[in-house]
Amino acid sequence: MTDIDARLDWGSELSSFDYLMFRSDLDVRSRTTVMSIETFDVVPDWDRLRWEVDRVSRVALRLRQRVVAPVIPLTAPRWVVDPDFDLDYHLRRVQLPGTTTIRQLLDFAQTMFHDPLDPNRPLWEAVLVEGLDDDGARAAMIWKLSHATIDGVGGMVIDHLLRTDHRDTQRPAMPPLPVPEDLTSVELTRRAVRRLPLGLAASAVRRMRAAGGLAGRAMRDPAGTLGSVQQAVHAARHALPSGTEPSPILRGRSLQRRFEIYDLPLADLRNAARAHQCSLNDAYLAAIGGAMRHYHEGMGVDIDAITVGMPINVRSATDPAGGNQWSAAAITVPVADTDPVSRMATIRQRVITARSDAGFNLIGLVSPVTAWLPRSVLASINVGSVGIDLQASNVPGSPVPRYMAGARIVRQIPIGPLPGVAMMATMTSMAGRLFLGFNVDPAAFTDAELLRSSLRAGFDEVVAAGRSAEPVRAPDPAGTSSRHRAKRAATKQTATKATKPAKPVKAAQRGATRQATGATRTTTRSRRRTSR
Repeated sequence: MTDIDARLDWGSELSSFDYLMFRSDLDVRSRTTVMSIETFDVVPDWDRLRWEVDRVSRVALRLRQRVVAPVIPLTAPRWVVDPDFDLDYHLRRVQLPGTTTIRQLLDFAQTMFHDPLDPNRPLWEAVLVEGLDDDGARAAMIWKLSHATIDGVGGMVIDHLLRTDHRDTQRPAMPPLPVPEDLTSVELTRRAVRRLPLGLAASAVRRMRAAGGLAGRAMRDPAGTLGSVQQAVHAARHALPSGTEPSPILRGRSLQRRFEIYDLPLADLRNAARAHQCSLNDAYLAAIGGAMRHYHEGMGVDIDAITVGMPINVRSATDPAGGNQWSAAAITVPVADTDPVSRMATIRQRVITARSDAGFNLIGLVSPVTAWLPRSVLASINVGSVGIDLQASNVPGSPVPRYMAGARIVRQIPIGPLPGVAMMATMTSMAGRLFLGFNVDPAAFTDAELLRSSLRAGFDEVVAAGRSAEPVRAPDPAGTSSRHRAKRAATKQTATKATKPAKPVKAAQRGATRQATGATRTTTRSRRRTSR
């Protein structure tokens, strides 16, 4: 067994954040379901696909574990290996009628997205869709899982286990079945009660140590302690909206969802970012800002900016890949600014500020309390209720083509959750191409065709800004920098004269006139002195 086949230990206890998302799944308005829609160049071999998913579920135990929570919050909920795990329940295949287009596939995925995951089973499902005929794709795989299971980092680990870089690979050995645990909520609560005195003592010791540590630090470094508190307050401001008014036309909310997709070459957006000393994420957010300008103008409404929620990874090197280790920030994305370069520069500074405050994990701070709130109260708490219109996530992808069960992945479309906002945008990459999935509330974006054209226009103008920019050059070799700078200056001056002839000519004429006038005055004064 290789290292990658070793059983992944992602811990057995749910963090408060994970349990908060688990309970949020129980209400359609706050559901944290995520999806990945992959299309293939050929229909994967079903027996091989089933074998590979079975194997990965024995390595990444989260795919075989269900959540068991105590009756009362005396201990943390636990992940336990489901004794009733049934692979054929979680992995299915369907044949859609007729010839299926990508739009019909998205419509089918929308319906699948609405169905809740069974909280008494492992929190994932996958469906192989046959009969697809769209852009070289002949089949598709729709993955659906709760965000409570893993975040983007854990998803990358499972991706590495499940997909390969080659079409034909040898089958590794099948790992043994994990040992199931028949644990109920009542039994988990009984265990907590039996350990209660010891648990209370340990909790008291932890609180005393924490208080003592803070007091000692305050005595040793009062200025530093005060600075940390001020930093926390400052960071909290970036984790919440900055006062920008929500869009007046994106306030509608419903239980419906609509998926939109877009893809483009990775180099196009990356070159636009690099040409203006920005990151790929900055260019991505600038494109979304431009798309929102086009959409609002099409609807006859002008807005200056829009508030976008953005997850920020706060995982440390010692944290396991399972579970969720991210914080949230809300940044104001300029919309009225028609210059994509200016938008990128503004976003760059705001993202840097938000990331510098990412150590203050506001979600981690409040989740121990909110995770146990009544469902009716919990359902009313979402990012949309605090003034955020959109969310945007950027998930790292693979630089090379990927395969599954002998089929090459043509598209890999990410679909993020939609917890109370008008739209969730998610971007990933594969083999030099960017794939974007948009989870949209149609009650907010009422014109689907206008939204599609606006998204294209937003990305097109950012890509065009990269193509029109001068290429970024390496530093000049020693001894030639001054000559190259002079050459570039001369070229730039020539270009300026060619594009704006009026002002330089007028300036030259004024200079010549002043020079001639000065010469005349000098001659006159000279004649006067001579006459005297």
